[in-house]
Amino acid sequence: MDSYLSSASWKQMTEDYSILPGEPPADSVRTIALSQLLDEAACRDYISWLKDYIGAPDTQVAASMLAKRIGYLWIAPLLSAMTFHNRKVSFSMDKSFLYHPDLSAGQGDTRFPFLALGGLLTAAAPLDNNRAVWREEAVKEIFAVHLAPLLQTLSAVGPVSMAILWENIMVRIAPLYAPGTEESGQEQQRMREDFTYLTRIAPGHAFNMRRNPFTRFTENNGRIQVARRKRSTCCFYYRMSGEYCVKCPKIDNENESQLK
Repeated sequence: MDSYLSSASWKQMTEDYSILPGEPPADSVRTIALSQLLDEAACRDYISWLKDYIGAPDTQVAASMLAKRIGYLWIAPLLSAMTFHNRKVSFSMDKSFLYHPDLSAGQGDTRFPFLALGGLLTAAAPLDNNRAVWREEAVKEIFAVHLAPLLQTLSAVGPVSMAILWENIMVRIAPLYAPGTEESGQEQQRMREDFTYLTRIAPGHAFNMRRNPFTRFTENNGRIQVARRKRSTCCFYYRMSGEYCVKCPKIDNENESQLK
């Protein structure tokens, strides 16, 4: 096993994203393996339950909210490991679970799921300093092999468009690559290169899509590639919360309607 998985960096990562190493708690309110979400019937059953549990008005909203949560729990940590720690972390979807802790027992602070990574985890660093090829393989594994089929099931079950689901993932990973002052020059360069690859250079097949799904959600600010200030699609958050996300495209539309 790569020493990274026993390092302080990985431990801090799991704490930051509330990832539980090992099996989910036996007294969880609900547990489902990530692999089960690939099955439309099992996914529909879970989304129907999640709708009621989180107070969403329908399965479309619940599916969209779950995609955002998956972007935070699963995709953001893997990309953090890739960019900031130079490690491709892999795990079995059969032995990795979304779980809902028992809030009445003080075991959580949200009705949205948490992630438990059971089974064997592996981590791999670039070989022979060929990071470009290694990064291509890492991105393909994360997105084309694992995430895209899951999003396709959510899209069918919701129903909700793939564009919304992919932008839900984007809003969870874009902050990782936002320019800051605490990173070294080398880290900032890697952040720029990885974000440009993810959003502009990577071909569609790296995401199991016809074209790169992230490109339309980014822009060039004159120096570097960044996420758009406003979303292009609406995630439906306002339909269960009564308020809009700060990036919601409906905010400007509502303001324009009031001016007419």
